[in-house]
Amino acid sequence: MLKIISRFSLCLTIVFLSYLEPAFAEEIKPDLDSIIVRGVDFIRRDKFDQGIAEFKKVIELYPDEPAGYFFVGASLQGLIDDYRNEKYNAEFEKYINLAIKKGNAKVDENPNSASEHFYLGGALGYRGIYRSFRGNWWGAFRDGGNAYSHLKKALELDPQLYDAYYGVGAYHYWKSAKSKLFWWLPFFGDERKKGIQETMIAIQKGKYANTEAAMSLLRIYLEEKDYPSVIKWGEEVKKVNPDNPFRLWMIAYAYIGLKNWDEAQNTFLYLLNVLKSSPYYDPAGEYECRYWLAFTNFNLGNLQSAQQELNRAIQLEPEVKGNDYAEPFLDKVKGLQREISQKLKSK
Repeated sequence: MLKIISRFSLCLTIVFLSYLEPAFAEEIKPDLDSIIVRGVDFIRRDKFDQGIAEFKKVIELYPDEPAGYFFVGASLQGLIDDYRNEKYNAEFEKYINLAIKKGNAKVDENPNSASEHFYLGGALGYRGIYRSFRGNWWGAFRDGGNAYSHLKKALELDPQLYDAYYGVGAYHYWKSAKSKLFWWLPFFGDERKKGIQETMIAIQKGKYANTEAAMSLLRIYLEEKDYPSVIKWGEEVKKVNPDNPFRLWMIAYAYIGLKNWDEAQNTFLYLLNVLKSSPYYDPAGEYECRYWLAFTNFNLGNLQSAQQELNRAIQLEPEVKGNDYAEPFLDKVKGLQREISQKLKSK
């Protein structure tokens, strides 16, 4: 249905804050707490510029710590994925690579620190996600395995770090769900249920990650084609930010899976309005929405409306070529165009 990219949410930034090494936490807690809280609040309300500006203050204060670099990278990945906006790719790569570099140094200094393994595991997870979406499967596989090792180590060092189950669960689920990509490796079992169970632990016992782990279930249940659960969990997390594009994308796709064309159309229309009214708007997001609005109109028998939506999408094509989110829809638009033309001719 769509190119799946399983993303760790910004909750990891909050989670990591609570597990800073004691000496570091005592030294910076008064200023770091207030900066991170402000930054996270901005990000959850889709005010990415303000949130990232707060996180860059952490870098200025503590340039040798991975925290600030990680927070900026995590925020940028959310922005890119939610708005299909790849203008931020280079900036994401810069900050996530710095987070990994600083994280490796800290793990070497403090190999028995749960928080240092947690930071490094999270940063590697983000880079693995980013690489997988762009076809670098071997790099993604390597990053994912290393991320899991560090998150697992963090849990061994601190078994009550329940929020870590969020990342561990994501690893187990998506490694199994995408195992066909690594058919030549003999040791891939089906651990999807285990991954979902671990995600549930984060929801039920996590100190900070419960809402974001619930958000991650939207994509998991979409992959499972359990569309009613996508809609159910979408309602659960609605109170955090009803206009969150990630939530809206998932619910809209669930309605497509259910062939509930009216609700799918309403959701895509709402999402399109959210995207176009945002300073982070990118034509790729509109292009994707326009295709699905044409598709739902086609299935509702509204051929003229379907053609109008396709025309609007086609007008955007010069701007979206080369965008990894839009690329799969270029052929879809052509295919739907042929179907509409055939239907109109047969009338």
